[in-house]
Amino acid sequence: MFKNLGVPMVLYLVIVVMITAFFRPSLHRLYQDSGELPPGWESRLLGRETESEWETRMANIHQDRREALHRACQRFNMKGPPPPPRKLHKLRYNDPYRLVYCDVAKAGSTTMKQILAKVDPNYDYIRKNGLHDQGAFKDLSQFPSGSPGLTHRLTNYTKFMIVREPLERLLSAYQDKFMYGRGVREYENNYGKHFLEVRTPNDADRWQKMATHASPSKVRLNVTFAEFVRGVLTGEERYFNIHWQPQHLICHPCQLQIRYDYIGHLETMSDDVRYIMQKTGIIEKVAPPKQSARRAGNNMAAMYANIPLKHIRQLGRMYAFDYVAYSFPFHQTVRDIVKVWEDELQL
Repeated sequence: MFKNLGVPMVLYLVIVVMITAFFRPSLHRLYQDSGELPPGWESRLLGRETESEWETRMANIHQDRREALHRACQRFNMKGPPPPPRKLHKLRYNDPYRLVYCDVAKAGSTTMKQILAKVDPNYDYIRKNGLHDQGAFKDLSQFPSGSPGLTHRLTNYTKFMIVREPLERLLSAYQDKFMYGRGVREYENNYGKHFLEVRTPNDADRWQKMATHASPSKVRLNVTFAEFVRGVLTGEERYFNIHWQPQHLICHPCQLQIRYDYIGHLETMSDDVRYIMQKTGIIEKVAPPKQSARRAGNNMAAMYANIPLKHIRQLGRMYAFDYVAYSFPFHQTVRDIVKVWEDELQL
């Protein structure tokens, strides 16, 4: 109506808000006898989601994710006894807030630890020694298998994890550890020879040059993404670094005593973490993150477009449980890669 009268859009929106504010009490009185308001009336009128609608949506999302995880555990026959304590070193716990967080590298772990540090009894130590210090956060590996302390926390504490699209996480690990991260040389020293398994004379020359150089630390191997992927696909456990290890091997979501209450995604981390913080009471002490991580999108597809199709299929198999259990669409990732090929070939 207002548009037809030539009213500017800004003024139009102001009028809508004023009308809503004026009639809102009347709408409440109109429906108070029935105890109901028309579902979504306010968000549809104002074009935004109410807090109540947001909470309902988040509850439904996390319920769907829990159910998807449960189905995946059955489909892949992953049920079993609790893992030995030594494999629980990434399950951080906080006694005052009665929570357990599975710390998945390359899936918002630094952001989460920054949040949890502020409500941790060990905060002074963490502030002095850093988030990544070995003694910064307590974890469940310190408890003997079947001990009351372990059983109590696994049974009664709120448990959550933040996970990430598997191939995005793998690419992020490569970029951080072999391209421009602070620990590039360390990772080249520890993993470079394996990733450059002598397959061509060029590979042999690169490793030999580093091994015989007077200052090996000054020589870069420049491991390519294709070489990195090839090395990861060998499947040898000793080369399964925590930064690219399948996420379910870190969090053990199918084990009998580990039932996760919330499963956040890095791609929707802002909403997920805010919701988890509300449910655990942390939000009263710490502000939630304001923005979710953006999908790598075209950059990821472009990087994987240089990987042989057979290797992409092998990666799909390697991370199959993560894709299914955490509701990530592998088919969409493959479509993005194929789109890059089509553009290059001008199909």
